[in-house]
This record gives sequence, structure tokens and C-alpha cells, in this order.
Amino acid sequence: MTLAITAVILAAFFWILTKAKALSAPSRTPAILIALGAVAAIIYRATGNPYLPSEWVAAGADVLLAALAFGAASQFKISELAKVCPASFRLTIGGAPAFLVICGLGAFILVPQLPLGAAFLVAGALMLNGAAFDRRAVASAPAPSVIKAAVRLESAAILAIGVPVAVLLEAAATAAPTALPAITPIFEAARSLFLAFAVGGGLGLTAAFLDKRLKSSRYRAAPVALSAIVAAGLAGFFGFHPVVAAAAAGLLWGEDTTVPITTRVRLRRRIERPVAPIAYFAFGALLGPRLFQADLLLVIFAIAAVTIMRALPRLHALRKSTLPKESQMFLAWFGGAPGAASALFLISLFDAPSIVAQDAVLTVGAVAVIFGVVAARATSKPLLNAFLKQIVVARKRRLFAG
Repeated sequence: MTLAITAVILAAFFWILTKAKALSAPSRTPAILIALGAVAAIIYRATGNPYLPSEWVAAGADVLLAALAFGAASQFKISELAKVCPASFRLTIGGAPAFLVICGLGAFILVPQLPLGAAFLVAGALMLNGAAFDRRAVASAPAPSVIKAAVRLESAAILAIGVPVAVLLEAAATAAPTALPAITPIFEAARSLFLAFAVGGGLGLTAAFLDKRLKSSRYRAAPVALSAIVAAGLAGFFGFHPVVAAAAAGLLWGEDTTVPITTRVRLRRRIERPVAPIAYFAFGALLGPRLFQADLLLVIFAIAAVTIMRALPRLHALRKSTLPKESQMFLAWFGGAPGAASALFLISLFDAPSIVAQDAVLTVGAVAVIFGVVAARATSKPLLNAFLKQIVVARKRRLFAG
């Protein structure tokens, strides 16, 4: 109970801070927030203060990640994703798994500290993309609607579907208790995921049933928000995975509800507005200083993971789509960068000492996320401007050819 009250108070405090005009620019710049968090951590430790309890840190990260997963899962109907946005479907079903395999093998080869299970755990964390600052850049630009939809839905789908995969990878990298079979952590994780999905999915369907009967559209998102909170709380109380429960509530609600897209988008923005700045600041405070522990091989992996390993599988997944070549190349590079969800998932591993090479996983993941945030932020605006110019040139060529 004390932990829950503390988490609510901290969330409210940081939400007020992100509303302040003096912090409005940094809240939209994750690299600055990560740097501020790292500086705050160095000062905090220099004054002789103790480390925060790992279970508190992990629980807070789970709460914030559950909110992000719920907001992402509520954005689409999974049964209609392939029809509504084929590009998002291809990136989710083809690009993300290919990135997971390539990134996992790359981490295993380039970083000697990581065994195979830990390497794929790092890849699973980096797979949870969804950087809100990237999507805002596209949403406010005169880009084609199909590109805006692909950026929005792809980040939502990969986060919602990727969370259970990342949890299973965490179990695969966990050492089994003494005298128990090696597969025990995976079995327990699968059981937890199934029960969490049942709890969250049931509450999500109930919320969809209720919001169909609410006459005022102003309150139609209230049942699903309540269902996600209850689902995560029940799952955590009974020992199931709260993040999966919240994602399941959003996923089943999004499948059955009739609320318009604008309501879904507004719901996600209201979640990300306070959560993302907290996530980046906490990530900088808890994992930012690990950047100074990076060696040459780790840096090479981090750069490759957020550039070549990320872009090539995405470009291959879009190869057979009907999008023009310039749109395929733009989506291949623009999306998929690790963001707040990757940062929170890594923080949630603080309370998992049985993970093999836990310290190496946190260090490698932290360096890769920092490189990814910087690369995405530095290239998003120039890349978007170049893409818009290519669209204008392509239109002129079509007019001339016609």
C-alpha cells in the first residue's frame, strides 16, 4: 500500500512539473531529460545517499510501462490491422521479429559478457519502440495520411504485442531455482501471462460493453481506463504480470469498442504526456551513468542496433508493399527506435537478480537506448524534411509523365 501511494504521489508531482512552462521544452527532448537524470543521480550519490530499494524501482517502472502498453493497445483493432494499415502489419509481423533475431545474435557475438539468453533479452527490450517525439514530428507535418497512420499504428502494435514476448525472453534468461528443471521460469512466465491476459481481457471486454451504452462521448474512455487500472492491480495482487494485464485490457477494448480514432489517439497522448518524461528522467538517473562503462565492442553493437540492425529488417518487411520507394525507406529508418517503453522495461529488470548476467544486460541495454534516442532525435527532422521534398519531386514527375 505504501508503495502504491508513493508511486501515485510521484506520478502527480512529475505530471505537474511537465505542465510547467519552464520544463515544456525539456519534456519534449528525451536526451535532455536523460542527461538531467544522470546528473541528478551523480549528485545524489556524491552526497552519500543510499540506493533506492530495487523492488520499489521495478514496481514503479511496471506501473508506467503498464500505462504505456495500455495506451498503445487501445489504438487499433488487431483483427483489422492488416486491412487498415498493411505497412504497420508488415512491420509488426515481419520487421519486429527479424530485428529481434538479428539484434539478439548481434549482441551475443559482439558483447562477450552476454550469454545467448541475455543477448535476446536485450534485443527484446530494444524491440519495444514507440518514441512519442518521433510520432509528433510526423503528425504535425504535411506527410501523406498513410505514412501518419503507419507511424502511429506500428509503434502501438509492436509495443502491445511485444510486451509478452519480452517477458518470455526475460524468463528464458532467468536461472531456474536449485533442484528445479531449467524450463521452470519459462513455464511460470507463460502461466502468469495467460492468467494476466484472461483478467485484463475480461475487464477490457466489460469496459467496451459499458462504453457502448454511455450517451456522452466525453466519458466513453473512462471505463477502459478504470479497467486497465483494475486489471493491473488484480494481476499484481495475485502474482500475475500487471503490464500484460493492462495491455490485454486495452487490446480487447480496442477490438470491441466503437469509439472513434480521435478518442483513441487523445487517450494515448494523455497517457504519454506525463509518463514519457518521467520514464526518460528515471532512466537517466538509474541507468544513464552506465554509459561510461561502455567499451568499444559495446559501442559498436549499440550503434549497429539502432541503425543497420533496425533499418534493414524493416526495409525488407516493406519490400513487397504498395508504398513508393521513398516511403518505404522513410518508414524503415524513421520508426522502430527504442523509446520510453524500452527504458521502463530495462528499469523493471532491477528486481530480477536471477537473470543471468543481469548487470551486463542493464549496461548494454542502457547504452543502446541512449544511442537510439540520440540518433532518432538528431535525424528525425532532417529525414522528414528530405522525405517531404521527395514527395513533391515524385508528384511533379507523375504530372510530367501524365
